[in-house]
Amino acid sequence: MRRTVCFCSLIAFLATASTAFGGTKEEILRLQSDVLTMQNQIRMLEKNIREQTDGIKSLVAQLNDQVGKSNLLLGRVSAALENQTAGDKSGNQALLQEVRNLATKFDDSNMRLSALAQQIQDLKVQSKPIETRGFSSGGGEAPGTASPDAVYDQAYKDFIQGNLDLAISGFTSFIQAYPAHDKADDAQYEIGEAYYNSNKLPQAVAAFTRVINDYPNGDKVASAYFKRGKAELAMHERDNGIVDFRTVIDKYAEAPEAPLAKTELDNLGVPLKPPKAAPAKRRPRE
Repeated sequence: MRRTVCFCSLIAFLATASTAFGGTKEEILRLQSDVLTMQNQIRMLEKNIREQTDGIKSLVAQLNDQVGKSNLLLGRVSAALENQTAGDKSGNQALLQEVRNLATKFDDSNMRLSALAQQIQDLKVQSKPIETRGFSSGGGEAPGTASPDAVYDQAYKDFIQGNLDLAISGFTSFIQAYPAHDKADDAQYEIGEAYYNSNKLPQAVAAFTRVINDYPNGDKVASAYFKRGKAELAMHERDNGIVDFRTVIDKYAEAPEAPLAKTELDNLGVPLKPPKAAPAKRRPRE
């Protein structure tokens, strides 16, 4: 009961604050949009962590094996140098010392690789609770998909690091090489996000339109409509933006973008539905 009262009090306070600080609505809306984008990115990152862990462990095992072979070879070289005649030994003393130093460095690398392998194992253990929270996409990738996943992961890494031009190039290459991959619509959507974040709004609108037209059954359509509407508002295409926000509300009422679209329409001072005598239509851009 106390928790309910506190919750109601919090709602009342937020409502009062919203009235008192109406000028911050735009900032709140931008924050909501950023949170939604971050949630999508977190889901993808968590999936990528699970997919990449086994590959990294395999690489570490190969490196450990290579270090072991190198240590064996260096031991043989050291033994051969020590067995040389006394006259030759003095001439090669510096070389022998360098070989021993190199062996020490290999030993240190081996220890670091072992520590890395342990950290990767810990990361895998920590990722298991994430799967139970509902963020897992379910079902692993089919064998042989490491190459397309690597292309996508690199492009996404560039995106989250702010290398937007590289991200656009990487996602474009991914779509061209793997047009039927289940991440193709994600890649096309991220192209739109990269253009949007670069303030290249016409290109962003075109990219989001491709998500809607090329992947109508994907899970990025509602997001594409909403972000296209945002880009159109920024380009002063108010009517087009209104149409896209209403589409999100009418066709994707359960999507996370639906309440954001309602807030956008409220800020624009327009009703959720167009007048019956004038059905909403997108205006072609000049």
